[in-house]
Amino acid sequence: MKYCIVYGGPRKKNTYRAVQIVKQRLAALEPAEFAEFYLPQDLPKFCTGCYTCFMKTEEKCPHREYVGPIERAMLEADGLIFASPVYVMEMAAPMKNLLDHFGYLFMAHRPRREMFHKSALVVSTTAGAGTGYAISNIARSLSYWGISRIFRCGIALWAEGFDDMKEGRRNQAERSLVRSADRLYGSLKKGPSASIRTKGLFFIMKQAVFKFADNPADRTYWTEQGWAQGEKPWNQTKGKQK
Repeated sequence: MKYCIVYGGPRKKNTYRAVQIVKQRLAALEPAEFAEFYLPQDLPKFCTGCYTCFMKTEEKCPHREYVGPIERAMLEADGLIFASPVYVMEMAAPMKNLLDHFGYLFMAHRPRREMFHKSALVVSTTAGAGTGYAISNIARSLSYWGISRIFRCGIALWAEGFDDMKEGRRNQAERSLVRSADRLYGSLKKGPSASIRTKGLFFIMKQAVFKFADNPADRTYWTEQGWAQGEKPWNQTKGKQK
């Protein structure tokens, strides 16, 4: 099983440690391969809002040398894991920057067929509160990429680090992370399927692409995929993607 992990902050502290628990569990369930990216090191440039990816092609993004490898790893993976600490009740800025760079993956533009077949886990830790805000906003972007099954695990330490937590609370946090790993793995083994919400969004975005938005690049892409002619990304095989 292949996984792609994106760490939203440079510190190898609490969020990093939480992901290691998830990784350990996943590897115990089945031999696993992990492609890992650390922000901002692996994406040091901020999105400038130049619209090149939207109006022309993502290949002309001025930061494609960084964005490209991350996208390829995500598409090749079976499951995705996004991890961010909480900064001022939100996801860390490097994670938001990554999501900004991948705006072209939204269903309103050029979603990848592979995303409709994936499951994802979003992990967040905080000393106090805010994991719900951080996780929800990351998950929202992933849902617009076409991912239906998105699992969430927020850990409020109420301490500076895992080792400073009361034993009972630390054990509870570790169990929660293991359960989340089990849910992600179980979803992948079952075979992710598109939810009613995802299918509904797809049809709404199809109308937007062909009836309301004036973007030849998006329309060409949808036509090449066969979606303009009625094909569905959740029914397509890997060979269809162009």
